[in-house]
Amino acid sequence: MKQIKLTDSAFEPREGYERSVLLTSDDFGANTKLQLMRLAPSQSIKPHHHNTRTECFRIVSGQGEIKINGEVVASSDNDVVLCEAGDVHEFINTSATEPLTFLVIRTNDPGNEDMIWEEEL
Repeated sequence: MKQIKLTDSAFEPREGYERSVLLTSDDFGANTKLQLMRLAPSQSIKPHHHNTRTECFRIVSGQGEIKINGEVVASSDNDVVLCEAGDVHEFINTSATEPLTFLVIRTNDPGNEDMIWEEEL
C-alpha cells in the first residue's frame, strides 16, 4: 500500500508548467505514471499530441480549461477526461491570480519522445 497526500507534493519546473510525479511504473507494475501538474496564472500548455501515450485528466483546483481536438472537455473538478493517442490537447489557466492544478494518469508511456507539439498557424 502506498498513500500520497497531494498537499505534500514536491514540484519540479518544466517548460511552462510544474509537475510532481506521484506514482511511477514501479508502483503500478506497468508503463503507467500518476502526476500532479500545476500551471501558473494566465499560462497554458500549448497544443500537442502523443502517438502512443493515453492520458486521463482531472482538474483538482483553480480555474481553467482542458481542450481536446479544439473542444473544451473539462473546466471543473467534476470532469474526468480520457485523452487517447493522437488526440490534440492543451491546458489553459483562465485565472489571472491562481494556479491551475490537475492530475494526469499516463499509460503506455514511452517518455518525452512521445510529446509532439502542434505547429502554430
